Amino acid sequence: MLPIAKARAHMRELDASRRARRFWRIAIVTGLALGVHMSTAAAQLPNLADVSAQYDAPPVHLNDAQATDTQVMSYRLAINVPVALSPRRFLILGAGYQVDRLDYSQMPGTSGQTTFHVPSLSATFIQRMSDRYTLVTRAGVGLAGDFAAVDRGMIGYSTLALVTRSWSRELMVGGGAVMTGGFGKSLIPIPAISLRWLPTDNVRVDAFLPAFAEAKYTAWDRVEIGARLEVVGSAYAVRDARVAGRWPCAAQATDDPRTPDNETIARPGSCLDHVTNTLGSIGLVTGVRLTSTLWLTAFGGVTLYRHLADENASGDTLSGGTKWLPASAVFRSNLMWRIPQS
Repeated sequence: MLPIAKARAHMRELDASRRARRFWRIAIVTGLALGVHMSTAAAQLPNLADVSAQYDAPPVHLNDAQATDTQVMSYRLAINVPVALSPRRFLILGAGYQVDRLDYSQMPGTSGQTTFHVPSLSATFIQRMSDRYTLVTRAGVGLAGDFAAVDRGMIGYSTLALVTRSWSRELMVGGGAVMTGGFGKSLIPIPAISLRWLPTDNVRVDAFLPAFAEAKYTAWDRVEIGARLEVVGSAYAVRDARVAGRWPCAAQATDDPRTPDNETIARPGSCLDHVTNTLGSIGLVTGVRLTSTLWLTAFGGVTLYRHLADENASGDTLSGGTKWLPASAVFRSNLMWRIPQS
């Protein structure tokens, strides 16, 4: 091969390598955007596949008249398919399925266990506007509830718009907004800030506020250890016939004279339509690379904030429907197939 032809071939290989590195840096920020989800914090990277299980231990006590002890267990499967539309445009199609099970030691009128299902779909579009600036947009939709019945009131949706700037190979910062809606609420805009910082070859700081912040140290390109702070919000529709068929959701044939309310007239504004859950936790994260792209990770921490609310179809909290849960330990394990970065 002539020297000029060799030089041109070498330049093409270098350019392809640069494009690949830029794509994976962009994909990381996209993963941060995917971290804001209706039902879960999700993974910070856009993993090709992610299977997780989370437990509260031990069961926590609700300080209310029902004297209920409750334990939450969550299981989730997420799949993402990245598609290169052009050298500057990328698409990530995602699908997820989550099961949240609540076990109660005492709960009058229930079986002692409630299971919520959350199937979801998402699409993320990435546009490289220049070598430094990138636009990330995302749309997600899902159903969440006990699935005793299915209706449009179970639909939750979210959108994201984020612009990131690469200051160097070690620092990427972004800003934009996340909007979520459904369950009686219109789209609510939330400011969002993303950060990816590599202060050294072995230390990485990732953040997508207000969803999470994380710092990790990687040893031998195989073991990870660090700390993580995260906030998760979710909502579940309640369509159980035992709720829908009782007052105040449904008018009763006769009125109970022992109560001040007229139970022959339904009161939709006082009817339980869905339950919201907000959880903030902090803890340690560890991980080990099993193969070139397969990782087993674990999170162990404590809840800093947990708020449950019973709401009607308009998204208003019912009287006496707010519950604050005491701090408890949280454990989560993930088996994830990460997108290769080389």
